[in-house]
Amino acid sequence: MMNTARHTAESLFRPAAPEGSNADKLQKIRARQILRMRERGPAERQQRLEKRRTLSRGTLFVPKERTDGDV
Repeated sequence: MMNTARHTAESLFRPAAPEGSNADKLQKIRARQILRMRERGPAERQQRLEKRRTLSRGTLFVPKERTDGDV
């Protein structure tokens, strides 16, 4: 398993890649992805909570529909 805190700290002190290199472009893409994931996390968490609330309200006390054969 990778030590995330150590990996993050080491990446801060790595020498910068030459300007315009593929490594530099890849590093920028990864930084954008990490930022998007961090921004998206709370919004998705809120959606899951809202979905859980609506499901719990709607399904706990709703009587089961009976068909003609369930009498």
